[in-house]
Amino acid sequence: MKTKKPSLLPHILKPIDQILKENQQGIKLDIGCSGYKHPGFVGLDIRPEPGVDIVHNLEQFPYPLPDNSCQVIVASHVLEHMNPGSPDPRLTGLIDLLIEKSVITKEQAFDKFGEHHIFGVFLTMMDEFWRILKPGGQLTFVVPYAGSGGYWQDPTHINPINEATPFYFDPEHVSRLWHVYKPKPWMLELNEWNSTGVLEVVMSKRDIKPYAKSINAGTTHAH
Repeated sequence: MKTKKPSLLPHILKPIDQILKENQQGIKLDIGCSGYKHPGFVGLDIRPEPGVDIVHNLEQFPYPLPDNSCQVIVASHVLEHMNPGSPDPRLTGLIDLLIEKSVITKEQAFDKFGEHHIFGVFLTMMDEFWRILKPGGQLTFVVPYAGSGGYWQDPTHINPINEATPFYFDPEHVSRLWHVYKPKPWMLELNEWNSTGVLEVVMSKRDIKPYAKSINAGTTHAH
C-alpha cells in the first residue's frame, strides 16, 4: 500500500488566530526553518516538517499572516534559494485568460497561485516581509556571499546576494540604489560579510509615509 505524500500546497498546521493569540506582542517568525526552528519562534516552511507551524510557499503572495503581526523575522540560508526574477509572463497571461473565460474564478486562482501580477519574486518577498512586520520590526538574514564557493556549490542557489544588495531597500543609503525599484522602505542596521563566507544583514521596517509619494509615482516596481 502506497503512503500518501503530504501536499505542498499552502495550508496551515495551526490556526492563524491561535498563533496570533499565543503571540500577542508580535510573532517571532522563522522563515524556511525546515526542522530546525529557532526556540520560541513560529516556523514557516513549504514542507510540513516537525516544528513547522505554517506550511506555505514563500514565493506565493500574500503570506497567510495579517499586516503588522510580526516583531522579528529571521531567514537563515533561505533567500539564496528564491527566484530573483519575475514570473513567466506567459503563465500570468494564461491565468488571466482562464479567469476571463470563466474556467476558474479569481478566488480559485488566488488560492492556487497567490498574487500573480508581480514585478520580481525577490523584491515582492521583501515587500511581503515589510508588510507583516510591525513598525520598527527587524528582519535578519544570513546567506552565502554571492560568488563564494559556498554559494556556487549548491545547485539550488539561484539568487546571488552581496554586500550591496541591501542598499536597494534603504531609501536613505548614500548609494541611492533604492530609487532604482522603490520597494517598501527599510533601514539597514547591520551588513557584515566575508567574500569567501557568508553575508549577515539586519534591517528594520521604516515608516512608509516619507516615501509614499515617491513609491506611488514609480513605475518600475508596481504591484
